[in-house]
Amino acid sequence: MIEHFRDSDVGTIFRPRIEIDQLESLISFSEDMPLHPEDAILENIRSLDLVKDALFHFVNEKEYFVYWVEKNRPKRYSKKTLVVDDIFLYIPYHFKKEDYGIYFRIEKLWNDFALFSSYAYRILQIGRMIRILAEESEAYMDRLRKIRRNVPVLINSLFVEYLVFHYAHSIAHHVFEDMATIFEYAKKGKYSLISSIEEENFCYYIAFSTLERYIPGVLLRSKKAERLVNILYPIVPKFRWDFVESINFATTKLLYVYYKVYESEEKCPVVYDKVKSKYGTLFWILWRMHYTYEEDIVEREIGPIIQRLFLTFY
Repeated sequence: MIEHFRDSDVGTIFRPRIEIDQLESLISFSEDMPLHPEDAILENIRSLDLVKDALFHFVNEKEYFVYWVEKNRPKRYSKKTLVVDDIFLYIPYHFKKEDYGIYFRIEKLWNDFALFSSYAYRILQIGRMIRILAEESEAYMDRLRKIRRNVPVLINSLFVEYLVFHYAHSIAHHVFEDMATIFEYAKKGKYSLISSIEEENFCYYIAFSTLERYIPGVLLRSKKAERLVNILYPIVPKFRWDFVESINFATTKLLYVYYKVYESEEKCPVVYDKVKSKYGTLFWILWRMHYTYEEDIVEREIGPIIQRLFLTFY
């Protein structure tokens, strides 16, 4: 198992800030734990039917979604393809500029969050797992012990960080498209510049590393977090910002193991050396503009990406 976490000969693989033997212990424990929704969690999130009813009028469907959600991922994204993720769809402006944006998949997101938060709830009942997640920090352990006994606070805290994780992933796809646009202007390439699996894995790397780097308290004051909660608030009917605790030190590890153990192995957060050497510098410049400063490199009549957040039932 250890070789999975070492930097490979093709790139740098994300690994949470944790000793390898402790990470393996967390993974091994999770592999032996059946995954199912916990009653304590379901009591604190609104049912899927009620969420659908609450968000029905805010859904922005496109007739071609039914076709794309059933297709296999293309070898390379292009002006003829969509980016289909488990939690969202990203419509490139290369594909259809009037529709471009991020479309959160309500049913997929609800199901995944219910399972993930149930998984986190069960892990936090085990003292040894708390010590691993807290990196042996007494302050972090105290915070996790308090949260595990207060399910509404746990749900609220996980909800914010879960949404930001997937938002960062989706924005990374937008950055890759803008990179390609720059190369197109220079007549040195076209969308997409790399294979779809290279882009997917890079975007997962960005999502994990972004969530892990947040300084405690910063995410709670983030406009992007507030914007995401305002869009998807019906999932947590009693959401309150004063119930949100900064636990990204634990959420990052929990998401990492959750997706590794219960999802496809192809979800590997890695930055390939050949991609980093050729496009890394430009990516980080554009990433800071888009994610940190929330500015687009190209003015569009239909608005910047932060105004292009939608919902879909597909």
